[in-house]
Amino acid sequence: MPKIAKELVALEVKRLIKPGWHAVGGVAGLLLQVRPAIHANTTPPRSWVLRIRVAGQRQVIGLGSYPTVTLAMAKEAARELSADARNGVNLIGRKRARKSDSIVLASRQKTFQECTAAYLSAHASDYTNEKHRKQWASTLKAYAFPLIGKLIVADVGTRHILDVLMQQTAHRNGSRGNLWHIKTETAKRLLC
Repeated sequence: MPKIAKELVALEVKRLIKPGWHAVGGVAGLLLQVRPAIHANTTPPRSWVLRIRVAGQRQVIGLGSYPTVTLAMAKEAARELSADARNGVNLIGRKRARKSDSIVLASRQKTFQECTAAYLSAHASDYTNEKHRKQWASTLKAYAFPLIGKLIVADVGTRHILDVLMQQTAHRNGSRGNLWHIKTETAKRLLC
């Protein structure tokens, strides 16, 4: 028979500072995880955890940090998750799917210019030559940003790409025409 934890009140939970996992009672598997303090004389970081079995496998689900998430809030969330687990829901899989969906949704709200800056920053080490990295960034700034820089990335389509490549420009020798024909190398750099 499993051990039943004594149900703690909010004041008792507040006093838990010894590192480890502390059962708080009220909901089976609800624990307060206390980590070692980072600095002396500071309150150690604490967070809520629900340990539960789903389809024979133990899953550990984080419920948030204490005291941002109160004891009452943690118990309510744990009860809901326990009910879902009894119905066969893979809690970790659902949490990952929600996180992935929120990341996708957030990325769809970014502009072309924001995504370009993030990409250049993430891939800065890929360039062996600093001149090439700066050249690509300045090409985007000069030709793409004026036309599509403020557009949401999800809204950028083939027509917008063609508008960038076919925009009117002038060559250093004075000839005029669309970017693709006059400055082919620059247009190819934009297309990549």
